[in-house]
Amino acid sequence: MNRRVWFFGLLSVVAVAAFIQLAFFNNTHAGLPVGITHQGSAIYVRAPGGMPLAAGLQVGDQLEIKQMTPAARAAVLLSEAIKAGLSYDVVVRRGNRILTVPVTSQAPPQTAFNPVNQILAYVLMFAFLVLGLLALWRGRNLAAWGLGLMSLNVIILNGLRGIPVSASVAVFLDILANCIIAEFLLTGLYLMAYAVVAEGLKSTLKHAFTWVFAISIALLVLLSCARTLGIVYLAWNGVSALVLPVISIWLGMISFLMLLLGYTRAGAEQRLRIRWILASTGMILLAVVLTYIATQAGNPVSALTLAILSETAFLLAVAGYGYALLRHRLVDVHIVLNRTLVYGVITAIVVGVFAAINALVERETLGRGASLLLELIVPLALGIVLGSLRKYLDTYINRLVFRRQYRAEQALNDFARTCGFIEQPEHLLDLTVRQVFDHSRARGVALYERDAQGYVRARQQGDAEFPERVEVDDLAFVRLRAGDHEADLHEVTSVLGKDGYVFSMAVRGKLIGALVCGPRPAEQYTADERALLFHVAQQAGAALHALRSREHENFVDSVARGALDAASARERARQLIAAWQTA
Repeated sequence: MNRRVWFFGLLSVVAVAAFIQLAFFNNTHAGLPVGITHQGSAIYVRAPGGMPLAAGLQVGDQLEIKQMTPAARAAVLLSEAIKAGLSYDVVVRRGNRILTVPVTSQAPPQTAFNPVNQILAYVLMFAFLVLGLLALWRGRNLAAWGLGLMSLNVIILNGLRGIPVSASVAVFLDILANCIIAEFLLTGLYLMAYAVVAEGLKSTLKHAFTWVFAISIALLVLLSCARTLGIVYLAWNGVSALVLPVISIWLGMISFLMLLLGYTRAGAEQRLRIRWILASTGMILLAVVLTYIATQAGNPVSALTLAILSETAFLLAVAGYGYALLRHRLVDVHIVLNRTLVYGVITAIVVGVFAAINALVERETLGRGASLLLELIVPLALGIVLGSLRKYLDTYINRLVFRRQYRAEQALNDFARTCGFIEQPEHLLDLTVRQVFDHSRARGVALYERDAQGYVRARQQGDAEFPERVEVDDLAFVRLRAGDHEADLHEVTSVLGKDGYVFSMAVRGKLIGALVCGPRPAEQYTADERALLFHVAQQAGAALHALRSREHENFVDSVARGALDAASARERARQLIAAWQTA
């Protein structure tokens, strides 16, 4: 087991534990009934959200952190969750007087929790957990892994800040959260942006972004640690409360600007990949800004409204990232909104209608004295009628809702049925590639035939680049010779590329060639589509084998009849061997 698997496993376990803590134990933590607000280098007391201000304190009291113990400083200025029943001496200046007020941590009242805000928070954390685990374990590249790293660290960061501990332990958790976990979160976001823009930016520009990001994140680590240790042990509040959020937002802006610049310079296909991630990253930045404003809002109603807006923006961002993962094949999950889902809904509706009509008929027409035969005939007749209705609806939906797919499938099926009647091999090769390219929506389609040295490209269409010759032991063709119907280019190392499919053209167990379908712009091939393309490849392969065999047959007949002299026979034999040689 390599280091990456160990790291992913540890990160996943910690994230799941943090989610459990947030979901089931987050409401049980307590806190000090003291709110604070920063004004320059001074810190003033304000009413905390959700609970009354501690007895003995007044709104506007100025904290004298130099006269407080390190534990009291940590409890008031750092920790968001203190175990109930712990008491700390808070020193304040009120006018010309210095007051020491003992404050005991307590659980917030139940009225402090808004159900809408709570539900949104639970849904948001669950969405981040699912997104992170999916991207981390099923990710295909650095973009997905970066997204997974970011998503899971969001949960871990919130989980750490919600653990009820003593003030001494809170110092360690604050350093862990703000000096390590937050930086991992931002690094995951940057890695995703860096991988998604790919070749859209020049290497020098990407290196510049990387240097700026590295310097900024090092500054964030330094200032976060200095703030925590300075407040607790030196009674120093030199780092403004606004500096760290601004640096964090700036680090997110670096990723957003890289995506934006990459989007403006990318090609059409790459833009489709960047678009949703760019929009979702923008929503993340908006949500972070709203969250910070909510924490600083003095009005509880305004703070709650901003928190709900922030969580909604986060949910929209997660939905956008999830769509990008599935739509653009950043993960190895084949989930699409296709006919299977639609037909399933139709079947469920028909079954429901059948059950309702059956119950109505039994109640209205079949009395208690009805015979057993009649009770069996009525549901059977209804089932036959509604079964025919379901088949009619399936056909209607197929032609109306999935009209483009229906027409493409009809065209490819018709070609597979009739290609055996084409008389010229060259025409068969041309028509096969043209039909598949027109109806598969692939960037490029190629057809390879076997020769003595390997596989040679016989035809190609589209803008995807395919090599003229492929070695005989290329892994994609090895899989086809081993009996596989198709080879996913993402799963094998092949000169044909890193995305797309290769379909077998085998006759009697011998691989005579292959049909290659390159990637489609921001869309994957469904299982039904791959099965149809394999069917076309098989039928075209059988037709090509028959035509090549006919050429050999005609050649043998010409030699037997003496229609060719020795020189002409040798030249024709060379032409036939060069044109086609079975595996």
